[in-house]
Order: sequence, then C-alpha cells, then structure tokens
Amino acid sequence: MKNIYFVILALVILVYMVQSVRKNSLSIKTSFWWIIGCLLILVLAIWPKSIDWFANMLGIDYPPALFLTLCVVFLWVVDFKYSKKIQEQQEKITDLAQELSIVRAKIKDMEKKEKNK
Repeated sequence: MKNIYFVILALVILVYMVQSVRKNSLSIKTSFWWIIGCLLILVLAIWPKSIDWFANMLGIDYPPALFLTLCVVFLWVVDFKYSKKIQEQQEKITDLAQELSIVRAKIKDMEKKEKNK
C-alpha cells in the first residue's frame, strides 16, 4: 500500500507533462524522456519486485544499485542531450551576433554616404 504514493506521484507528473505539451510550453521532443521516466516509475511502483527480477537477470546482487545506476544513466543522457542543444544555441547566437555586426556596419556606411551627398 505504501507504493500508492509513487503511483500517484508518477501519474501527477505524467499528467503535468502531457498538459505542458498540450499548452505548447514544452515540446514533444523535450518531454519524451520525462514521460518515459514517469512510466518507468509507474511500472516500478505497481510491480516493485520487477527491479529485483531484472537485477537477478543481470547478475546484480543488490537491486537498488541497479535502480540508482539506471537513474544516473538516464540523467547523464538527458544532460548530454541538453549540453549538445546549448552548444548549438551558442553557435547560432555567435553567428547572429556576427551577422548583426556586419549589417550595422553596412548601415553606417550607407548613412555616411547619404550624408556626404
């Protein structure tokens, strides 16, 4: 009965993610991994012995170690994905700043030519 809290938590987070996608405050691509995580928490809350079974299949003696390892790997993948996205955005910002500088320089040149006429 104590797992009911985790079921409720997973369902609340799942509903929140779906609502965020519906309101366009979160993209489907961004919410995908969080929804997968919510579903995994839901499965583990409903069938708590499934992590024991999976750990035994992999030959891991302490099932919580498997769970923590999976959490760390999940967060590492999400972090890597967002690090790539941040790098792409930084490159775009640099390109846009350079293009803006060029456009401003051209505008100043055109203004100088207009004044000289």
